Amino acid sequence: MECDVCVWGGTVLTMDGQFSLHDPGYVAVRDGVIVGVGAIGGAGMGADGRLGAPARSRADATHGAARGAPGNASSSASGSAPDCGGWRARETVDARGTIVMPGYVNTHTHISMSPFRGAKEDSKDRLTRFIFPLEKRMVRPELVYDGALFTIAEMVRSGTTCFADMYYFEEEVGRAAARAGVRALVGETIVDFAAPDATAPYEGIARAERLVEEWRGHPLVRGIIAPHAPYTVDAEHLRAIADLAEKLDAAVMMHIAEMDFEHARFSAEHGSVLRYLDTTGILSPRLIAAHMLYLDDADIELAATRGIAIAHCPGSNAKSGRPISPAWRLGEAGAPVGLGTDGPLSGNTMDMQTVVSLYPKLQKVREGRRDLVSARDALIAATKGGARVLGLDGQIGSIEPGKAADLQIIDLDDFNTLPAHDWYSAAVYSLQAHNVRDTMVAGSFVMRNRKLRFADEAELKKRLLFHAHQSSGLIESLLAEGR
Repeated sequence: MECDVCVWGGTVLTMDGQFSLHDPGYVAVRDGVIVGVGAIGGAGMGADGRLGAPARSRADATHGAARGAPGNASSSASGSAPDCGGWRARETVDARGTIVMPGYVNTHTHISMSPFRGAKEDSKDRLTRFIFPLEKRMVRPELVYDGALFTIAEMVRSGTTCFADMYYFEEEVGRAAARAGVRALVGETIVDFAAPDATAPYEGIARAERLVEEWRGHPLVRGIIAPHAPYTVDAEHLRAIADLAEKLDAAVMMHIAEMDFEHARFSAEHGSVLRYLDTTGILSPRLIAAHMLYLDDADIELAATRGIAIAHCPGSNAKSGRPISPAWRLGEAGAPVGLGTDGPLSGNTMDMQTVVSLYPKLQKVREGRRDLVSARDALIAATKGGARVLGLDGQIGSIEPGKAADLQIIDLDDFNTLPAHDWYSAAVYSLQAHNVRDTMVAGSFVMRNRKLRFADEAELKKRLLFHAHQSSGLIESLLAEGR
């Protein structure tokens, strides 16, 4: 049996249905797809999906060794790795001393906002008093593309292989994702006012339809529809968007139950934000609902009944001083739950390590229970749970034959990662972005030995700072107005 790449020698956290763990193990990749997974020295799981009797593999294993033998990232152009389950690989990747696991799936972002990161922090009414005016005057296609490519680099360097985005000029985000070779859902924002890429209210609907058609059939990038929020898109247009999504067979992403004023308005009129939205037809399995903070028990039941998916952003919500989303309760009710960083202006850092660590901690605080949201549960939300939220769980989110080879390889030879008594706990609570050594999407490395493959890092920073400097004068004037 021949394959293109064999990653061997690391601890493979598959996140498959049995939570198989191979320590040490291998992953064989051919034509961008995983064709073999197993333990070194055993039959492993091959392309036919049958589980053999791999040595030192176990289902639902949690305990690692109190060690972390350093690996070196060496490759060879021909031959097979030492025991790759019978696979002969054109390239072998030494993963000894690492964790090999699925790439992170970031379910909610606004990646082109990176030129504005850190501006107007800790301000009241930041969105309406600062962000909207800044975007109206500064956001142009060039900024969106450069900001997107810069932030994709940040995400790739921290092991993210797929993200879902909503912003303006979203075709530029698609173009950046395609250039980088990463997986993305790109959503055109729809609002009830003139926007950076729209001269009239709701012009984003037509732009969204073009975006979906433009990217239809692309192997990595998919267009979606992104009404901004219930308070910026009225019921009539939400109904039209629901019909359009059905016609185009497209996903919809929207901020829901995020703001206190939104909660007050729709609760007074309809009982809750979610119950209002239920009158518009927008609640369906096509909907990716970002945030979902102001919910009662009836809302949680409604979310599960309608089959909507949840993009939980614990970091940005906590930073804004908002309530903790009942994400655990939503998951228990049956709603798919994934994790998101939100944008660089809201969550600041775009690494999923921060978010996956915050998720269980804040849920434990909210519920007053230490026993819920285990480290394994948190890692599920960051990988195959996120894939399910985006409708991609048949393609990505776990390491098993037939799925795309979207992987991250994490070097354990560092002060923050040693020792590793429990692999899931190490992955959730100890890892930081700098521990990611290699990132692979669809069988191709987008980062190798901490070096990006798709762009010059110095040029990315130069372009980002150009836009940041261009906007600095406006930021200062808005800061002065807010004092």
